[in-house]
Amino acid sequence: MNKSLVILRPADGARETSEKAEKLGLSTIVDPLFSVESMTWVAPGASQFDALMLTSANAVKYGGSALANYQQLPVLAVGDATATAAKRAGFEVVEIGNGGADNLLQSLAPGRYLRILRLTGKDHVKTNPSSQEISLFQVYQAVALPLGGKARAALEQGHVILLYSVRAAKILAGEMDRLGLNRAINQVAALSPNIAQAAGSGWKNIAAAEQPSDDALLSLAGRLCLD
Repeated sequence: MNKSLVILRPADGARETSEKAEKLGLSTIVDPLFSVESMTWVAPGASQFDALMLTSANAVKYGGSALANYQQLPVLAVGDATATAAKRAGFEVVEIGNGGADNLLQSLAPGRYLRILRLTGKDHVKTNPSSQEISLFQVYQAVALPLGGKARAALEQGHVILLYSVRAAKILAGEMDRLGLNRAINQVAALSPNIAQAAGSGWKNIAAAEQPSDDALLSLAGRLCLD
């Protein structure tokens, strides 16, 4: 049986991943496990900050009209997709990190961007203490959904699941148990080792991408589809 990639991320991201996968000759089953919504937030004055940090394209898509207040701030983006979304919205991206927020902060030259405004989701990865003063505002949230019918039918047969967050991994594991789905016939391609760990045990195969990027994850998933 030819295996497909089961993509559970929110609709916008799922669509982009599906398009990339299909260009690589991989078939996909898209059934989002989350719905992304804007959150109400009070935008602080731009003059208080030296830079704007974005760790997800969703911060740009769901941040609202208040984002226009920060057009003059240089953007520190985590991931190419986030950087692309910021550029399309008219921001100047000066740094792109592909190893997470902490790695990006550590890569900055000493004394640069000491006051950073970070716009993120309700569920986010916290940064370790650093020389920068980070002001964090939650501008969107991903609301969990029950495992959809398309995903459930696919996992009853056994396919390759893409996981992009620890939260998604934990919710999937819970849904597999709730619905009595067999982990042993399904494989998991995770964006990072901690996400793979959060998915638990009992899978036919579970592996983490060499780098936390869509390209690396799809490369891994393509190999799993051959197993």
